[in-house]
Amino acid sequence: MDQQYYNVHLQRLGQGLYNRLVKRSPLATAAIAYKVRLQRVGQRLYNKIKERPPLVTVVITCYNHGNFLPDAIDSVFQQTWNPVSQMARMENPIEIIVVDDGSTDNTREVAGRYSKVRYIYQENQGLSAARNTGILQSRGDFLIFLDADDWLYPQCVDIGVGLLSDNPTAAFVSGGHDKVTINKQLISSESRFVGGDHYLLFLESNYIGMHATVMYRRTILDEYKFDTSLKACEDYDMYLRIARNHPVLHHPHIVAAYRILPKSMSSNNTTMLAAVQRVLKRQQPMLKDEPEQQAYLRGQQIWIDYYQSQNTRSTQSP
Repeated sequence: MDQQYYNVHLQRLGQGLYNRLVKRSPLATAAIAYKVRLQRVGQRLYNKIKERPPLVTVVITCYNHGNFLPDAIDSVFQQTWNPVSQMARMENPIEIIVVDDGSTDNTREVAGRYSKVRYIYQENQGLSAARNTGILQSRGDFLIFLDADDWLYPQCVDIGVGLLSDNPTAAFVSGGHDKVTINKQLISSESRFVGGDHYLLFLESNYIGMHATVMYRRTILDEYKFDTSLKACEDYDMYLRIARNHPVLHHPHIVAAYRILPKSMSSNNTTMLAAVQRVLKRQQPMLKDEPEQQAYLRGQQIWIDYYQSQNTRSTQSP
């Protein structure tokens, strides 16, 4: 009997014994099936750990709002997003950067209380420049820009990462928000579903309303930066420029709180109308067809009507 025949004979004998064992022992069959399932689960888990989940950066811009800054920072630490990357020893799946735009209050001291927050100081250059600094200093695959007097709700990052991961061509995703008083009293909730041509809708209005609800894909911020010549509506300008050339998403979930301060720039209706008209006018040379022309014209009137109504409300207030 040669060696090859001997090996084949043993294999057949072993397989026969194995088959009889499995047939006669339901417990053995269940154990084998359970082992296979465990191996599959283990392989999927290994694959997830091996593939690095996205890193999210939250850039918090601050100018003399050190008293509000803890609310903003704490809201990032309270995010529910908990990727498998933590099992791969990724201790900080969210990078937090505070960009101090020349504050003269206690912003530096407040940021220094948090060991996991990167603090960056620059001479006062304005909000757009501060955000651009955050982009250049960040490492995240996805980015959120949060003003120091506002805060995120716990599901904000989780929802944004999920939608951008499921829609790899989307440049950014935005959501709903609450408007609150300086003491966190609810004023109103802004939430809507947006479908269709987002660029046309942006020509008519800024349906986002709060910049912190937006999560950007890093690659789009390599292509676009905030315009430092704009002192207001720089976010609206960004939305228009990006949506002109890239698909974007919007969801109805409320993911952030927008604190309305009495002396904020956004409460100056005359200034804001001039700024938004300047931003919208920049799109006129890029309009391609009649629907875009009509949306542009409607937008001009919608913005005028909106700020006129705001002025009327302010004059009627006691």
